[in-house]
Amino acid sequence: MAESQDQQEANKRAAQQIYDVWDGGDENALDDVIAEDVVFDKPDHLGGRVHGREAYKDNLRMVRAGFPDLFFRAHEVVAEDDKVMAYCTFGGTHEGNLMGVDPTGASAEAWDFVYYRFDDGKVVEVISFPDLYGLFLQVGLVEPLGE
Repeated sequence: MAESQDQQEANKRAAQQIYDVWDGGDENALDDVIAEDVVFDKPDHLGGRVHGREAYKDNLRMVRAGFPDLFFRAHEVVAEDDKVMAYCTFGGTHEGNLMGVDPTGASAEAWDFVYYRFDDGKVVEVISFPDLYGLFLQVGLVEPLGE
């Protein structure tokens, strides 16, 4: 179903609210823009598909625990119909436990492509494609390929 230009712009603003939360904002702001029954797909080793806004917030808390100074920037954001796609970067200093890995103290910045699907002004589906290899390489969790 084709969305109006106004609705597409509203969806982009809602996505920006999400980016603002990832960039240090209050996670309760997610309640205004993410549906309670959202489906969130992320790489399997990060838990794969989860359901619900609280599970989405749990993921945010997990990342913030590992990177207390987490930053998140959206660089290119495109809306079409009921979808928003964004090229983003995120990073910080690995100063906390991350998925059972003790802090390394290393700083990192990686890219992420994030897809949002909206229904009635709220996100009902999120798919995240982060560059985890690049992130893990920078914080010393994996060795460079070919060495």
